[in-house]
Amino acid sequence: MSRLAVIAPVFNDSACLPPLLRDLAVGVPEGWSADIYIVDDGSTEVLQVAASDIPASLQSVTILRLSCNLGHQRAIAVGLVEANRDFVYEAMVVIDADGEDRPQDIPALLAAQESNPGAIVVAQRKSRQEAVRFRLFYTLYKWLFRGLTGRRLDFGNYSILSTDATDRLTHMTELWNHSPATIMRSRLPVVRVPLDRQHRYEGESRMNFTALVNHGLAGIAAFIDTAFARLLAVAVSFTVLLGGLVLTGVIVRLALGVPIPGWLALGTTGAMIGLIQIAAALVILSFFTLSARSTASPPPASFADNYIKNREQLK
Repeated sequence: MSRLAVIAPVFNDSACLPPLLRDLAVGVPEGWSADIYIVDDGSTEVLQVAASDIPASLQSVTILRLSCNLGHQRAIAVGLVEANRDFVYEAMVVIDADGEDRPQDIPALLAAQESNPGAIVVAQRKSRQEAVRFRLFYTLYKWLFRGLTGRRLDFGNYSILSTDATDRLTHMTELWNHSPATIMRSRLPVVRVPLDRQHRYEGESRMNFTALVNHGLAGIAAFIDTAFARLLAVAVSFTVLLGGLVLTGVIVRLALGVPIPGWLALGTTGAMIGLIQIAAALVILSFFTLSARSTASPPPASFADNYIKNREQLK
């Protein structure tokens, strides 16, 4: 029987755990056994699961209690490192514990992985259940992400990884901040499976505007070298364009004696000075970025276990 590890980060969402475990028991296909890793991301309320809420078909259920609140993405990194050390799994599933990712879709993701060995299989989001305002900002963020990085961000955390892919990702420092961006940066093939998201089991989503902005910046930061290069190219292009306009105005003034309007000359000069300053700032930031990349930062695989306060084996 093949073994599957399921990593589900959770923060103050005890009510979501019983239905999550129930749906995972249904979602794990025949011929597979599942070890569930619930990563308690420093919850301020007691996170408990009753023995009666654990389906008999699940192989094991473990709660990894973190010493502090690291955030959703870092909790995923810790869970992947710990599961990868415990056993050589045929597949690892990363899933949100709130129910928006449907555990019943695991068979479809596993089938895609079996058809594409060596690839990371991700759930491509066909629809979302959040408010209209949130969806609008999220769409704008995806456009900005694609414009700055040249990559299409149309999936989240819900994914299936092989042991080799997990080992690769947990040795990448970007995994601390943004799992989807790390998957794209890993250079491993990515297979997308279009899936719908459902409503939360309980309560309201904690992904507000502030959290979305921070999450978006973390994703772009994974491709900071590309983003800076593109911003620098845009700034230089506008600087050259405005410089050409100013030069054209000077030539017209000297050749034809036509006066240049003062407001136009002043505005163009101010804009050009501003763009030159932006270009200079981007050049400096680019060198800082390259310098930071030349200094290796500790990846999750090195010290993720330092954040685990204790392991609670429920089954």
